[in-house]
Parts: sequence; structure tokens; C-alpha cells
Amino acid sequence: MSKKKKESIIEKIENNEIILNKVAGEIVSNTILENDDDIKPVEEFEYEILHVDDNYAEIKLISQIGFEPKTIFNIEIELIGKFNFKQTITIKKIEENIIDILNFMADKMSFIVSFITNEMLKQPYVLPPIVKLKNNKN
Repeated sequence: MSKKKKESIIEKIENNEIILNKVAGEIVSNTILENDDDIKPVEEFEYEILHVDDNYAEIKLISQIGFEPKTIFNIEIELIGKFNFKQTITIKKIEENIIDILNFMADKMSFIVSFITNEMLKQPYVLPPIVKLKNNKN
């Protein structure tokens, strides 16, 4: 007898709308670096569960994207995900599966950041659609 594969929370989404709620970007110019300075990409993510009721949930994903030391560009972006699930959803279920939901939203964030950086720098910065939260067990 084979075990039934656990259905992902993403597969339980009936429909969704992910909207750009806020964006701020700047080109960082006139930065003088020493020859031995390493430039490292910095991607910081936060989220907030805004609303959960019956089979509906709203989640905010906020990201700071840039470099350390501060060079090239900085972008702050905020998305709101509105999700209708096929069945009743709880805050606990959302929290247990938050990384999957945020990664689902990060796909749109990656597209938006790529578009914005192409307009700013004439070269897109393609952000992998993977959210890594600070102090996260996942």
C-alpha cells in the first residue's frame, strides 16, 4: 500500500492576487571601494499575516534588497498576497506553511525587482524567488 503524498498548501489555493503595495528604489552612486572590499548581495525579508477568515488569507511580504557595503542600488518592496483556499484555513496552518506561501509570492517579487533594476541600471538584477527569514527554523 503506497502512502498518499501530502498536498502542498500551494495546491490548496483556489485563486490568488498578489499586488505591489509599496516600492522605493535608489541608485547608490559615488561609492568608493577599496580593492579588497567584497560586495555582497543583501536580501532581507519580513512578513505579516494581515487577515485570516474562513478560506481567505491576506499576507504582507516586505523585502529590502541591495548590497553590502551600500553600492549599486537599494530597493524596498512590499507585496500583499490575497489568497482564497479550497477549504477553511487557520492562522496556525498559514504559519506552519509560511515559507511555501512566501516563496509563492517571491516569484512575483523577483519579476518586479528585475523590471525595476533593468529600468534603473539598464541591466536586470534577477532575484531568486526564495525567501529566507532571519531566525527561521525552516
